[in-house]
Amino acid sequence: MNTFIVQPVTAETLPDLVALIVDREDAAGRLNFLRERLAGGQLKLENTLILRSDKGVEGHALINAVPQIPVFPHLRSDAPEEAVKALARAILDRVGPGQQLLLDSNLASLQAAPFEAAGWVLDSRHVMYETDLRARTYPLDPQAQTVGADQPEIRELLKQLGQPDLEVSDGWMLIALPSADGLTAALGAIGPGGRLDTASINLIGVLPPSRGHGLGTRLHAHLLALAAQQFATHAGGTEAENAAMRRVFEKHGSRLAATQMYFVQKNQG
Repeated sequence: MNTFIVQPVTAETLPDLVALIVDREDAAGRLNFLRERLAGGQLKLENTLILRSDKGVEGHALINAVPQIPVFPHLRSDAPEEAVKALARAILDRVGPGQQLLLDSNLASLQAAPFEAAGWVLDSRHVMYETDLRARTYPLDPQAQTVGADQPEIRELLKQLGQPDLEVSDGWMLIALPSADGLTAALGAIGPGGRLDTASINLIGVLPPSRGHGLGTRLHAHLLALAAQQFATHAGGTEAENAAMRRVFEKHGSRLAATQMYFVQKNQG
């Protein structure tokens, strides 16, 4: 019978945190980064979890001290369900208030059952896309305008689109597009992503009366054109059931890079 255990790593067993990475060059680079963070005090070993069996490392997770950053478990595809449940429960015992858990299809099988059995609540499903901005060109829309989030008209539009508190971070631009009657009806934002040479886009939305006329597609193409002026790649996502946005991604040459499942703590569900 296969046995398993969940425990934090030690300085000596730190390589176990990269044991499941197939690309050994990538694994070596990540291990060096972890060692640097450990030496600098940014990595706390008590926030690392390793799932082991008599076969070796079955999975692991790093729990960020910032609760807004989800936990991304990395698991062997054939890890036993009971073992996965044990890791999920150990993560739940250590996360901060409101911290989410995110299953990514590149890191783990998308099996909700062991996480729900451990006390997590499945909240939503998302799909992530990547776009090679050097593979094709995108048109700049002549009607698009750069706007400020503090403009009364834009603040009201943000409220109608369900993002009344949105703030534009440094390096980001807020772009508006009018409907056929000349009134601002669509908003989106473009800025640097979390990876080197990668852009992020927030297609904030189109007012309901103006939907179905291609405004979202035009705005997305314009934002990609702006991104291509500074970046080589775009990464973005949407809810798995958002068929309209998925068609926009596919129309613009984006490829499906991952499917993700978001879990919240039971008291958030």
